[in-house]
Amino acid sequence: MLKAARQSLSDGQPRLISVQPKDVLEEHGLKAGDAHEGVLYANNMCPSHGTMDIFVEPILPRPQLYVCGASPVAVAIAAIAPRMGFFVSVCAPVTDHALFGEADRLVDGYEIPAESGNGRYVIVSTQGRGDTAALKSALATPSAYVAFVGSRKKAAVLKDELAAAGVLPAQLENLRAPAGLDLGAITPDEIALSVVAEMVEVRRRGQRHPEQQQEGKL
Repeated sequence: MLKAARQSLSDGQPRLISVQPKDVLEEHGLKAGDAHEGVLYANNMCPSHGTMDIFVEPILPRPQLYVCGASPVAVAIAAIAPRMGFFVSVCAPVTDHALFGEADRLVDGYEIPAESGNGRYVIVSTQGRGDTAALKSALATPSAYVAFVGSRKKAAVLKDELAAAGVLPAQLENLRAPAGLDLGAITPDEIALSVVAEMVEVRRRGQRHPEQQQEGKL
């Protein structure tokens, strides 16, 4: 049970476990640890020799998303991401906070709180206002995803500036630029959709069963 619970917390997948006495399992040609039609079988070591089915469903914390900047794309990302299950913190000058609707948290400036952990997602969409400061903060600690909304040429120039400022090459390699999946997006909302879609792809990578991946199911 503990093993199954840990696995569910790791991959985010629910599990159905059928606990049965060893002799009952053997009657059906099964043994502890076998999985059949989505059911994981385990031995019942209790003297009662009863059977029971246990459904394990992980309740995971919402992934932390930090949106740095107050560009139209940043505002759109902050609006879309909560629907995909992200806890959204907006990092922007306090004078820009009114642009955002219902962000979970508002931070004055581009400094990402240190307690955010290494499983966070960071989007820098500053549109020329505080690009370097926001990127330094975004790259300061490991993240599951960190991306810059802007052209490849602009990102290259900013990377050179960051490297000159002492940002390590390994940190710069983790920066996705331009951000988002290649959907041919043009408008701020379309670009935001491509970025959030890319975050979902990163988040769910490895969590789908092989048969779901083959069939293209979500």
